[in-house]
Amino acid sequence: MATVYPYFKPGRGFAYPEYTSKFHPNYDYRVKHLKLELWIDFEGEILRGVEEVEVEHNTGGGWVVFDACEMWIDSVRVDGGEAVWRYDGEKLRVKIGSGRGRIQVAYRARPRKGFHFVKPDKANPERMPQAWSQGETEYNRFWLPLVDHPSQKHTSEVIAYVPPGYVAVSNGDLVSRGSRDGWDYWHWKMDKPHSPYLISIAAGVFEEYGEDFNGVKLSYYVPPGYGRVYRLSFEKTPKILDFFSKYLDYPYPYGKYAQVAVHEFIFGGMENTTATTLIDLTLHDEKAHIDFSSDPLIAHEAAHQWFGDLVTCRDWPHIWLNESFATFLENLFVRHDKGEDEFVYELIRDMDAYLAEYRDYYARPIVTRVYKYAAELFDAHTYPKGGVILNMLRALLGEETFRRGLNLFLKRYAYSVADTEDFRKVMEEVSGRSLEEFFEQFFYNAGHPAVRVEEEWKESSKQLVLRFKQTQGDDSLPVYHVNIPVLVKTRSGEKAFTVELTEREATHVISLEEEPENVCIDPRFEVFKTLELARGVEKHVKVLESDEHVYCRVLAARALGRLGGAKAVEALKKCVVGDGFWGVSAEAARALSEIRSEGAKKALLEALEVVTNAKIRRPICEALGNYRGREVAEALSRVLSNNEESYYVRQAAAISLGRTREEGVHDILLKHIDTPSHASAITAGVLRGLAELGGEEALKIILKYSEDDRPSTVRAAAVASLGKFPGRREVVEALRRYSRDPSLRVRRSVVAACRELLSGEVLGILEDIAQNDAYEMVRRVARDAAERVRKSLERGVEYKELREELERIKEENRKLVERVSILAGAIEAKA
Repeated sequence: MATVYPYFKPGRGFAYPEYTSKFHPNYDYRVKHLKLELWIDFEGEILRGVEEVEVEHNTGGGWVVFDACEMWIDSVRVDGGEAVWRYDGEKLRVKIGSGRGRIQVAYRARPRKGFHFVKPDKANPERMPQAWSQGETEYNRFWLPLVDHPSQKHTSEVIAYVPPGYVAVSNGDLVSRGSRDGWDYWHWKMDKPHSPYLISIAAGVFEEYGEDFNGVKLSYYVPPGYGRVYRLSFEKTPKILDFFSKYLDYPYPYGKYAQVAVHEFIFGGMENTTATTLIDLTLHDEKAHIDFSSDPLIAHEAAHQWFGDLVTCRDWPHIWLNESFATFLENLFVRHDKGEDEFVYELIRDMDAYLAEYRDYYARPIVTRVYKYAAELFDAHTYPKGGVILNMLRALLGEETFRRGLNLFLKRYAYSVADTEDFRKVMEEVSGRSLEEFFEQFFYNAGHPAVRVEEEWKESSKQLVLRFKQTQGDDSLPVYHVNIPVLVKTRSGEKAFTVELTEREATHVISLEEEPENVCIDPRFEVFKTLELARGVEKHVKVLESDEHVYCRVLAARALGRLGGAKAVEALKKCVVGDGFWGVSAEAARALSEIRSEGAKKALLEALEVVTNAKIRRPICEALGNYRGREVAEALSRVLSNNEESYYVRQAAAISLGRTREEGVHDILLKHIDTPSHASAITAGVLRGLAELGGEEALKIILKYSEDDRPSTVRAAAVASLGKFPGRREVVEALRRYSRDPSLRVRRSVVAACRELLSGEVLGILEDIAQNDAYEMVRRVARDAAERVRKSLERGVEYKELREELERIKEENRKLVERVSILAGAIEAKA
């Protein structure tokens, strides 16, 4: 019996009381083709459209309902004749007869969302005009009438009229272009069915570059002036498409692939069919390229051309079929491009991203009907959690079987839609095994396995005893059934085996000829879980220094950061400087930041003098933010002032420099506040450093940089930094003013600042955003922040005093541990 939506563990904190289940709508008609002529008035920021939609009614005729929000409907005709129609500001209802009919709609729109105009302003006077759409989830309805649901796949055609000299990019192939009545027009036709939210337009002044990939035309559209650096972002596009085509055994499904970089885009990218829209911040120069890459974003959006566009989720509860797959395929390309270590580290960071959301916000099933806005489902459960679970499924089935399953799924549902059960059944078909339990545990229920492992070597019997205990909380299943690989290394060789966990606690005994040197649990991180290893410092040090697996070394580094002590510091310093993989070195630096001892501080300062890799220098600078002292401030000042450093290393140095609160730091930060850098990284770092420093002058500067004569990246950083200034009336007034700012980046920063302030004064601001912001994802984070503020106020002064007392005790404990470590080291040296 197929188990669908059992929700034995529905999670916590995600669904508010008024949330209800949402179900797939019933349609007695199908849209077959949509043709749109659209005049884009940049000066008036208004759209005029003439649309023709071919619809097939499955019954004897009736009403066709279009989503069409906040438009002026000028006329509606059916098959060229008069039509019966109704419009209420959100839905356009048109009556048609049986069979096929053509509905013509003439309309005008001034969209609040879904279609954005970006023009020169005080902060960007030289910027050339652009206009772009963003349809996912349900925003295309604000600029063209359509049946706005993923399941209504159909072909489309867009003829965009723009001012002379402008470019317009849309889905499909370019049929023609020319001039007519004072306008330039671009006629694009998408001859394969795709979901309505994927219909797109990007128009404006662009430079176009291109190349060919196996007969597919690749186009890169960038704002003027980026021709010198565009290749740094797009150069791996052919390699990415080639890898996906081969891995999936399914060639790129369309004849063209365009990527358009636009200003002020509200996401990183959007996988519109054959015409991906990207944020312009992905474009970068050689200095940024040191430790910034567009490859993950380019790979993610390209993966969607198969998972999301070719095959689309039937309804929003199944959005993981789009996003988890794009996340996982993005990681598989990392493996192909950079190797196994990079791949595993991407999985670790994906797990971290999910756990942060799980810990700080909520837990929910990946597949859930219970939500208010579809946009709420685009979170760390859908993206990284789902991606890590797909990796687990790959390991469970074997890579060859997994790939055959993906291929069959794509072929069976090509140019159509599918849901979670469709995917499960395909994978069962190719593997010959039941996957109901797997899907119920990991897709239909909230939470995750939390596994604690104790190990004991019994010399007398030559046995290794491993005690496994599942420690997950009440928001997760009480017991998970998982198979965990274990690798035991001895002087004479390695032994691999699998532990099958079917109970809350289990003990496994392995006979060996000699005591193991290392025991690595799940060496390739193939099981979705958290893992706690009950080991002492010495064993963690040995793993960190000698184990070849990134996952096990990362766990060892993190454990040493929690345990602390002189031996931990020594091993972590050695790792920062000398580990063969930068990701493990970065983890060791972060672990040293957690120890907060004089020895750890010294280790970080010494590592900063010798490490040259920017990907390691950045976490070293971040880690130094947990330490004080003149020597720390001087080291960070040297990094910030060094033009040879990467932008993001200097950003980290600026933030940590502010946290030192040493004399003279304010002037040093101010000296670099206007340093040009990718995405205003250094300016943002300085602003955050000033916020950490605090004081009247810092606040004045931050308020100045939040004004609308600064780029939105700078304004967003400044506004978010206001969260460091509680009890200031001018701060609250600024946040209230910016809560209605045109920039979505700025509005989200308002929410972040309010969330950090935890003040009753900001509740009204958050509630206003939660009710009135144009974009639902901003409403959701504002509501979550308001709930956080309320809970904080309920705890009151007593909680604050308790927290301060706890911090005092923790600091005393750190000092005690440090003294004991020094004493132990002295005794050991004397011995």
